[in-house]
Amino acid sequence: MSDFKRLARLTKSIVPRFERGRSRYLNHDDARMMINDLGMQMSPEVLKKLIFNAEILEDFINSVYQLEQKINKEVVTEYATIDIEYNPKVYVEGHTVGFSITYKDKEVVFAEYDLEEKEDI
Repeated sequence: MSDFKRLARLTKSIVPRFERGRSRYLNHDDARMMINDLGMQMSPEVLKKLIFNAEILEDFINSVYQLEQKINKEVVTEYATIDIEYNPKVYVEGHTVGFSITYKDKEVVFAEYDLEEKEDI
């Protein structure tokens, strides 16, 4: 087996499988828009660390996909923001940043990041 085939097989086993036929696939710019839209709920320093880190943006996209799959609803609007119907919130405690929505009167945390190794906040 070639190295390329091994890498492809490994990638398929690691990357979560999402339903086929999504109406929209997100990219880093969409993730930046979603995080930026919630930017008033965090300090400018935290916002900067989130939107300029490709690893966090990629994880944020996967977290949104998993959230949509879990609740079986689309939470991202056509303008690449999280629908206000879900009351999106950001929590910043020390070096930890968490994102949540409210669904069926329950708050669901869908993404959490530790920014401690990035720089002091």
